[in-house]
Amino acid sequence: MNPVNVIELSLSLLLELLLLVLLLRRSVYREFRVFFVYIALSLPATAGRLLTIGNYQAYFLFFWGSNAVLLLFGLAALHEVFRSVYAGFYEFRWFRLAYFGAIALVMLITIRNAVTNPPVQAHPLVSVVVSMGVSINLLQAGIAALFGAFAKPFAVERRRYAFGIVAGFATSALGPFVGYFSRSIFGKKLDLFTQNISAVAYILALVIWLATFMRPEPKTDSWVPPMRPEEMLRVVRSYLKALGVRKEGS
Repeated sequence: MNPVNVIELSLSLLLELLLLVLLLRRSVYREFRVFFVYIALSLPATAGRLLTIGNYQAYFLFFWGSNAVLLLFGLAALHEVFRSVYAGFYEFRWFRLAYFGAIALVMLITIRNAVTNPPVQAHPLVSVVVSMGVSINLLQAGIAALFGAFAKPFAVERRRYAFGIVAGFATSALGPFVGYFSRSIFGKKLDLFTQNISAVAYILALVIWLATFMRPEPKTDSWVPPMRPEEMLRVVRSYLKALGVRKEGS
């Protein structure tokens, strides 16, 4: 049993519990349901890992199984926030095809590669989940970057909850991504760093989310996008027209 892992899991569990209480207090489940479910699932997942950490086989199965579920819910939660802010983009067929097509393509390639070319001596489950995790972290980072890049051109108000959730996922995604490639480049030379960077990044994400929901959203009513979908659609079309792209139907 690694005492560092016990400390990381215990701290994560405490922060998740505090965050879940805050989410309930702020009624976030009414606005960002998938994110609320993600945090609600993270709590028993972390508790289960902490309880099984003394049993290698049980911990192994529980860790990778819960990790696969949380990865998918994390991606869905980030998409939920993106769509709630940039709803106007979904009026364009090309955007829907490119957005969801890219996600589906990356996941299919990742799973196929993990099954057909698994790492030497790696368990099939680990191979799939690790490969899927790297891909989802990359997708999360891409969605977060797209979210931030669109904010200024479309004059998106920096709503605390939406931007805080995205910032947390971006931070959480960066850890495994950096750890994976550090291990690929430097091998076991940076074992201490690569083995703990993911947990540290996740703890930082929890801190960001706690800071985000510590205070209520300025608007107490149900959250609405800062720009109506119709208005956003008009702005998008003006940009496309300036670029010489013809208007299309949804």
